[in-house]
Amino acid sequence: MMNRGSILFAALVLSSAGFAQSQLDAVVEAKRFNAPGGGDRVDVNISVIGNTALWTMDERGFQQAKVEALTVVEQDGNIVDFRKTLVRSPERADTLQGDFIHQERFVLKPGSYALSVELHDQNIADTARTYVRIPLVIPARTNAVSISDIMFTLQGEEGEGPTPFPGAYYPGGTGKLGFYAEVYGTIHKFGNGGPFLAVTQIEDYETKHVAGNFRTVQRLRADTVVPLGMEFGIGKLPTGNYQLAVEVRDRSDSLVDRKTQFFQRNNPIAFDPTTLAEGELGANFTDAFTDADTLAEYLSSMRPIADELERKMIDDRWKDKKPELMRQLMYTFWYNRAPNDPKAAWERYLQAVNYVDKKFGCRNKRGYQSDQGYIYLRYGAPNTVVDRANSTSALPYMIWHYYRAGQYTNRRFVFYQPERSTTCWTLLSSDMPGELNNNTWLDMLAPGIADGGAERGEIMDNYNNPR
Repeated sequence: MMNRGSILFAALVLSSAGFAQSQLDAVVEAKRFNAPGGGDRVDVNISVIGNTALWTMDERGFQQAKVEALTVVEQDGNIVDFRKTLVRSPERADTLQGDFIHQERFVLKPGSYALSVELHDQNIADTARTYVRIPLVIPARTNAVSISDIMFTLQGEEGEGPTPFPGAYYPGGTGKLGFYAEVYGTIHKFGNGGPFLAVTQIEDYETKHVAGNFRTVQRLRADTVVPLGMEFGIGKLPTGNYQLAVEVRDRSDSLVDRKTQFFQRNNPIAFDPTTLAEGELGANFTDAFTDADTLAEYLSSMRPIADELERKMIDDRWKDKKPELMRQLMYTFWYNRAPNDPKAAWERYLQAVNYVDKKFGCRNKRGYQSDQGYIYLRYGAPNTVVDRANSTSALPYMIWHYYRAGQYTNRRFVFYQPERSTTCWTLLSSDMPGELNNNTWLDMLAPGIADGGAERGEIMDNYNNPR
C-alpha cells in the first residue's frame, strides 16, 4: 500500500476536466529557491508527455510537437504575474515521441498564492484545454539555516548542465537519480567560511531507514548560498517507495536542518521465480505456510499490486496449487519489493488486506476482489472521498480523489451502485491510465437528466473540485 506525502510542491500530472477529452498530459512542479533581495525564485517545470501530443511535420521536414503554455500566478483573486509561451519540442527525424521540458521562472515575495497552468496542443484544431491549479506558499526567510525545495535532475547533453526532472517516478531502465538544492543561513550559524556537513541519503519511505549504501557525506564551507547537487546510481535500487533526504549537520554531527522529497522506484523483477529450482531459496518466512488453500488465497490477495507478469504467475500457481511453487513465488514477490525485510513487507500488506476485507468485502467477494478494495490496495487510501450513497436524483456514487496514485497525481476514481439493493460498489470510470475510462459515466449516473441540469452540475463540481 502506498503512503503519500503532501503535494503542495509535488509534481502534478495534468488532465483535461469535464467532457472535453484532450489527449495532452504533462507533469508540472513548482520548486522554490531564495532570491536575492527577499522572496523566492519559483521554478515551474513542465514536462509534456510526448506520446500524448500530436506531432506534425514542420517547415524543415522534421516531426515536431507544439504546445501553448499559459502559466498564471494569482494572489487574493488578482493576477500577480503570468507567462504565455509557445513550447516547441525538439525536432525529430524518426517517429519517436519523447517527452520535452519547459521552464518558467517567477520571483515572488512571501505570501500565499495560487499557481495555474493551462496547456493547449497547437497541432490540434479543437478548443480542449489541459489545466491544473495548486496552492503556492512563499515563506518568509530568516537567518536560520534552511534548505530549499529539492529538485530532481537529469544530466544534460555533453557540455550542458543538469536539467529538471519533473515528477517523482523512476521506471526500470533509469540508472541515475540526480538532484539540486540550496542551503541558506550557514554564515549566521557557522561563520563566514565555517565548516559544516551535508548528508544526502535515500531512505525507505515507510521505515525511514537508509536504503542499502545510498548515503554520502560532504564537508562544505558556509556562504550566502551553498548549492548541493549530485547523482546516485539507482540501477540496483529495488521497486518501492523512497524519499531523498538532505540534512545539514554541524561538526559534531548534530542535526541542524533536514528536507525530504518522495519518489517511487519501479524496477523490473530482479529475482525470477521461474528460473529457480525447487528448494533453491532455502529457509524463509513462507515456510510457515503449508496449507495449499491458504497459500492460494495469499497469492490471490497480492494481485492488486502485482505487475502483468506477476499476475500471470499468480494465476498459474493458483491453478496448480503446488505449495512449494506457491511459497517460492510469494517469497520472490516480496523480496523484489523489500530485499532487506521481505517478511515485514508482507505483514504490512496483509494488514491492509485484512482491512479492505472488513471495509469493502461484499456479497461473495473478499475485500481485495472488490473494485474499491483493489483500488485501495493498489494506490492506498484516497485523500478525499465524495460519498453520495443516498443520492435521490442520481444513482448512488462515490468519487475517490488521490493526490498521488502510482506515478501520477491528481487522479480520480468514480464508483457507483447500479443496483441500490447491493452493498457492492462498481468502478464506473477513472482518469488513471490503465484503469477503466468510461466517457459516458455521467450519463450512467444521471440518466434522463437534461445536460446542464442542477444534478449534473453538482456531480461535475464534486468531480472537478474534490473536497
